[in-house]
Amino acid sequence: MGVFKATIEIANPGEGDFTSAEALVDTGAVYSVFPASLLEGLGIAPSEEMEFTLADGSIATMGVGVAAFRYDGRERPSTVAFGDEGIFLLGTVTLQELVLIPDTTNERLIHSRELHLVGIRAPGLGA
Repeated sequence: MGVFKATIEIANPGEGDFTSAEALVDTGAVYSVFPASLLEGLGIAPSEEMEFTLADGSIATMGVGVAAFRYDGRERPSTVAFGDEGIFLLGTVTLQELVLIPDTTNERLIHSRELHLVGIRAPGLGA
């Protein structure tokens, strides 16, 4: 598991006013976490609260909502947690939504055609 930083764009879904943020690409984090003040400033509201186990083993309750994320021209909605100031984490759910693989050796995100695979073609299931 490796971590590095990448610049990602984030917005309120459907609003279109994206803000750039440098986030830690954390392959150990399930959901992305951004400061609550940033998300609220974009007009994103939490839809529910969830409990999370943090890296130190402690439990934290955070609001979660949906943000639009954009990287290299590809835009997708993804779940985001409302975190403390200064916390910018890009988690695996958002990476999968954007069809990105973290290349920890070269510290970059790469697009993956392989993630588009949703099943195999079986005889009799269409062309």
